[in-house]
Amino acid sequence: MPKKASIQKNSILEKYNPQFEYLEAIMLAVIGVQYLQLWVSPSYDDPSKIFQMATLIAFEFIMVHSGVFMAMMPKKITLFLLVPIYGLFAYAFNSTIGDNSIVILYSITVFNRMRFAFFNANKKLRFSQITKSLIAVTLYFFLILIVAIGNKFVPSFGLSEENLININYKSVQNHGGLFLDEPKTAMCMGFLYYTLLAVIAVVMNRRKKS
Repeated sequence: MPKKASIQKNSILEKYNPQFEYLEAIMLAVIGVQYLQLWVSPSYDDPSKIFQMATLIAFEFIMVHSGVFMAMMPKKITLFLLVPIYGLFAYAFNSTIGDNSIVILYSITVFNRMRFAFFNANKKLRFSQITKSLIAVTLYFFLILIVAIGNKFVPSFGLSEENLININYKSVQNHGGLFLDEPKTAMCMGFLYYTLLAVIAVVMNRRKKS
């Protein structure tokens, strides 16, 4: 009987895990496309969105660790300590950028990472999530190092100094830093990071099936 109960408890997450994985890949790809669009062809209505997306990729520095912690920590610690802490960071982020649509999109992605905190999963699934999260952390720091060091070589596309003046970007910029002072670096970082994560999610899911 205990074995039966354990199987039922784990079956929901295991049964729908491929769908969760593909949902995450889609959401990541959508975010990546938004970065590309703002990088290549920003409009006069986009200064606020450029600032918001630049803040988002900086905020990911904190949130990228969530998947590792959520998969590794005991359920009680995750629910009563980690979830509230990340919730406070999300609230602070929302207060900074003031755009619920971006926060909602990003929250769905982060919640998908955190699903292991709310459901029981076998060791194989947890190991897979930890591996994917460690890949995300490594990718983030690898890309941020490249973009920060080689920011002079990042193409400006639609975010040249002249264009930023034309669309009045400085009027919405209320914080500083590399990503916010030179939004081309944030758009490049965001596009590469989220697009590569989407590809990795699809590849890992297909390998699991095979």
